[in-house]
Amino acid sequence: MGGQRGTAPIDAGGHPVWAGPEALPVLAGHLTERAPSRTVVLADAHTARLCLPELHAHVPALAGAPVIEVPAGERAKAMGTCALIWRRLAELGTDRHGLLLCVGGGVVTDVGGFAAATYKRGIRCAHVPTTLMGMVDAAIGGKTAIDLHGVKNLVGLFHDPIGVYVHTPFLRTLPARERMNGAAEMLKHGLVADAAHWQAVIAAAPHDVGALAPLVPRSAAIKAALVKADPRDQGVRKLLNFGHSIGHGIEAHAWDPGQQPLLHGEAIAIGMVCEAWVAWRMDLLPRTDLDRITEAIASLFTLRPLVPMNDERIIELMGHDKKNAAGGLRFALPTAIGRARPVVPVHPDLVRAALAHARAVAVENPPITAARP
Repeated sequence: MGGQRGTAPIDAGGHPVWAGPEALPVLAGHLTERAPSRTVVLADAHTARLCLPELHAHVPALAGAPVIEVPAGERAKAMGTCALIWRRLAELGTDRHGLLLCVGGGVVTDVGGFAAATYKRGIRCAHVPTTLMGMVDAAIGGKTAIDLHGVKNLVGLFHDPIGVYVHTPFLRTLPARERMNGAAEMLKHGLVADAAHWQAVIAAAPHDVGALAPLVPRSAAIKAALVKADPRDQGVRKLLNFGHSIGHGIEAHAWDPGQQPLLHGEAIAIGMVCEAWVAWRMDLLPRTDLDRITEAIASLFTLRPLVPMNDERIIELMGHDKKNAAGGLRFALPTAIGRARPVVPVHPDLVRAALAHARAVAVENPPITAARP
């Protein structure tokens, strides 16, 4: 049976995560066992070309499955993409016993999961993440969402996949910038939950696929454990939002007209520098840990100065953050490397000061928009 092959899966509560050489054979077994009336593959323009041939080699039954191809990139996380997916599912005659297999990075699993959850009031989906970001974070946890009016993940719901199948050889298809994009989330996992993992990611040279791949299961396990403990994101799972309160505001503003877009992990790296500084200013984080965090992130990511970004626009976009309550900002903040608090009220003035701090850090490093190769 597919569910019994290889090692035990990582338990994310509502779904298993298979990470390692057994992942795609397990997927093949699950497709046989669960016998969907139709399996439809969702991929973006990059994964359709670079990843589907290898997927077909490991899961031959998928070679004849219809493929819905969507544009690559964050702009595809939109209602128009969902309409395209719904229309194609209907044209293919997909009924409520069908399965949407999402093959790609976080954009594909986010928008694909949302489309599956809403098509005919919900069909099953499964995720084969092909980016480092997807493998360690985006594909795990059952969150689905699309962006709306320039706000990240404004519309979404929870919809657990039948499984997440992590095949790390797909990392070979990624450029260095995309690998670093996912490495930011791995650093975050270590900072909020596992100091040894944080140190391992730093020591591994995150742009190196051979060094990163063995660390993927641990990062996925940290994410899965927090999801299992708090499946609806009401408590401890909010630890995963470290760096994301300010980071999402920066990322969304970077997509405004006249700005230069950032990848999610690049924005989160800046967000972690900012929010670690906020934790220090609020006497939650020792100065020595702040310095270690800042130095490590700045050594791995050449941080872009936030000029000409508008601080008030960033704060405006942060106002849509789902952690906020009673009109106030709520952050997840570190208390030490490897520990954090999930919900801390933060005044906007601290955000303005933190952005100024990030500018100062960036000035000390050559300003480029991409991660170092």
